[in-house]
Amino acid sequence: MRVAIISSGLISIPPIHGGAVEEYVYQLTRHLRAIGVDAVAVDFTLDKVLEYVEHDGALIAKIPITRFTRLPRERIIQEYFFGLRASRYIRDLGVDIVHANTAWAGFALAMTLSNGMPLVYTCHNPLWPEEKVSISEHIVRLVEGYIMRKSKATIALNRTMMKSIAEKAHVDRRKIFITPNGVDTEFFKPGIVADDVVKKYRLEGKRMVLFVGRVTFVKGVHLLLKAFKKLAFEYNDLKLVIAGPLTDHFNGTELSPYARKLMEYAKRVLPKGSYIFTGPIDRETLRKLYSAAYVCVLPSYVESFGMVLIEAMSSGCPVIGSSAGGIVDVIDDDITGFIFRMGDHKDLKKKLEMLVNDEMLRKIISANCRRIVKEKYGWRVVATKLRKVYKDIIAKYSSHT
Repeated sequence: MRVAIISSGLISIPPIHGGAVEEYVYQLTRHLRAIGVDAVAVDFTLDKVLEYVEHDGALIAKIPITRFTRLPRERIIQEYFFGLRASRYIRDLGVDIVHANTAWAGFALAMTLSNGMPLVYTCHNPLWPEEKVSISEHIVRLVEGYIMRKSKATIALNRTMMKSIAEKAHVDRRKIFITPNGVDTEFFKPGIVADDVVKKYRLEGKRMVLFVGRVTFVKGVHLLLKAFKKLAFEYNDLKLVIAGPLTDHFNGTELSPYARKLMEYAKRVLPKGSYIFTGPIDRETLRKLYSAAYVCVLPSYVESFGMVLIEAMSSGCPVIGSSAGGIVDVIDDDITGFIFRMGDHKDLKKKLEMLVNDEMLRKIISANCRRIVKEKYGWRVVATKLRKVYKDIIAKYSSHT
């Protein structure tokens, strides 16, 4: 059985400075191969010929593409044409099943795959549980709905996503399989020596409250700043670390208006030295921050899953998240952390204080985090579940041909 796992065609695999879907494709490919599945990640190259690259157990097929620049909706166009290009190479790759992961590449594949090639789609879109969305999101829903109805199987990351997909995209529940994102529990783990990071961000003697992600409104970073404001004066050993890009787009270079306002607010209301905005960080720095953090907070308004939660938990770091989307399916309230009412910074402050004031509680939760992540979210566990989905699909497909 050979499976082609299709990336976005936007960020090269393996991703270095972020790219959640690309990391999913890369890690899934690695761990499927480790359990005997002939998986190949489909990525892009700007060269003229197809090439294969091996990286830490992952086999990556880089298909040649041409970049379209200075066009409206440039990223959508690039992703769509990457999907078309991938469809052309499916026969050359000799695969039995295709696993898409993004809307526009998936749309191209769903329309063009020939001879009934089985298609699987993982829905990473965090907005399906939302009731009120923009016109552009309605278009994305039409596109993803088409892909998921056309697919032999849809992978939902949690119960919340499964329910929303079934109801709003009218996808047969029998075709939806709940399989969460995975985490590399050997990479993200407790006790990592982080002296260089502690020194760089002046964390000596500090208990770190950590946020990881793009600094945007939907991530609710302003709620965290408001919740932290009073705590910073009451506990002078706390330090807030905002780790992630400060731009609107992945490859952007200019500080976003939202990030600028947050930085101005922090400078105005927080004690000097009690916070830092790191900007983009690499994965090595990230795992050290998780391992050294006292608590990791994800205050989002919208979230399909929240990879940062299981990365932090794998590192033995308790988590606090809002009640948005799939966060409630990841955090076991009072066991691996706490859930606060979405948009309520006062409730977030209460949950932070519960950990700050009770070191024994934090240690218990920390141990729970590590144990539960290894049981539920280890990549080998996730890969094994998907291997079964692939085998069942191929068996049904073979019986009808």
